[in-house]
Amino acid sequence: MNWESIRRIFGFLLVLLSSSMLLSLFWALYYGTPDAMAFVWSMLIAGIPGIYLFRRKEGETRLGSRESFVVVTGGWLLCSIAGALPFMISGILPNPVDAFFEAMSGFTTTGATVMSQIEVPAAGVLFWRSFLNWLGGMGIILGFLAIVPMANQGSDPLFRAELPGMEVARFTPRLRQSVVLLWRIYGVITVLETVCLLLAGMNLYESLIHTFSTVATGGYSNRALSVGAFESPWIRLIILVFMFVSGVNFSLYYKAVQTRKLSAVFKDPEFRTYTAVILAATAIIMLNVAGTHGLMEGLRHGPFQVVSVITTTGYTTADFDLWPDLSRGILLLLMFFGACSGSTAGAIKVARLMVAAKAVFRELGQMVHSRAVLPVRVGNRVIPESTIRNVLVFIAIYLACAMAGTFYMLWLGLDIVSALSAVVTTLGNVGPGLGIVGPAQSFATVPLSGKAVLTFLMLLGRLELFTVLVTLTPTFWKR
Repeated sequence: MNWESIRRIFGFLLVLLSSSMLLSLFWALYYGTPDAMAFVWSMLIAGIPGIYLFRRKEGETRLGSRESFVVVTGGWLLCSIAGALPFMISGILPNPVDAFFEAMSGFTTTGATVMSQIEVPAAGVLFWRSFLNWLGGMGIILGFLAIVPMANQGSDPLFRAELPGMEVARFTPRLRQSVVLLWRIYGVITVLETVCLLLAGMNLYESLIHTFSTVATGGYSNRALSVGAFESPWIRLIILVFMFVSGVNFSLYYKAVQTRKLSAVFKDPEFRTYTAVILAATAIIMLNVAGTHGLMEGLRHGPFQVVSVITTTGYTTADFDLWPDLSRGILLLLMFFGACSGSTAGAIKVARLMVAAKAVFRELGQMVHSRAVLPVRVGNRVIPESTIRNVLVFIAIYLACAMAGTFYMLWLGLDIVSALSAVVTTLGNVGPGLGIVGPAQSFATVPLSGKAVLTFLMLLGRLELFTVLVTLTPTFWKR
């Protein structure tokens, strides 16, 4: 294990994170809120050790698979600890467990909160929460790979450890170029949404907060009513569109630019399924909500909430926990779905569900035609057996984690709806759930041990299970 290189990377991450606190410090000073000194102290506490660790130059930088798993899992934990400092030092979340929960929720783009009063006089802290969303949306380690020249050496395992999905998008032969392209796409979408929100009448501070959270599919807002606080239909429409855009595989945008044809996006089978699921769920929920809450309620809030949940953004324009059981059930199911692979969304992802469904139908077909060779296809592509096995194992472990977490929450005394939705929404990096963790509530009332478990589930879901779980096996640490 190359601990020297691991320490250097951890040091750089601390330096990067402490430097990024300058933006939040600026807003705290601009609005004259009392959280400014919290960022000064946080920068010192995180930055000084980071500089010391990063300056140590002994040993090689090349990393193997084992080091990469340690860097990614440890890096996310370390950044969440450092990211929790402003919450603690400002006194807004003095309990370390609460502060760590909030920071991990930010980095993993979950957007669940333990803050019972969102609209507190702390402009810097509220900005920091959304900026954590943005940093974590594309991936902390991907930021490292894009910036640091030394990351060129043996960086492929790092890339795969942080993005362990079915297919790692490599646009160019050189990995660092691919990472930079990903960040450019991310940056362009960020700028576009910010400009659109400014034109719609939102001020710069709130435009940045909601853009960071939308593009990262994080869902943190500086308003207690989330996006529902804005009456402008244009603001809601802009955020809805960019939530949908952020749920699409980023590699499709690159292909569309390269070929100068939007058909690269529209012809993708995962994109079509993603769109079809949204349209179907929206139609059912709109009709269901219209029947009990009126036609306007269904039209205004149905499409927004469907896109918000399936992309795991977690913004709300209405308290959907008050909707009929059918609508609540569909939204709970969408929390398992997630958007496209290669996007900033969490949960299982549409591509995996497509492969799993086709694998099931293949098995049913082979029961009738036992000698037939029936490949699993997604579009024109034949899916390898190793990928099918990986997908089925992933889904099995995902459901097992959801079940185990739910039973633990029940043991702590939560009701079944609150327990299940709290686990599903954190494991899927969605945000608000149902019951006591619903859109109009927070996670503040969950017992401390429950918050700790939910925090672990956020990390587990964001790194797609295997990267974290492999570091917990005894064989991983054997020489």
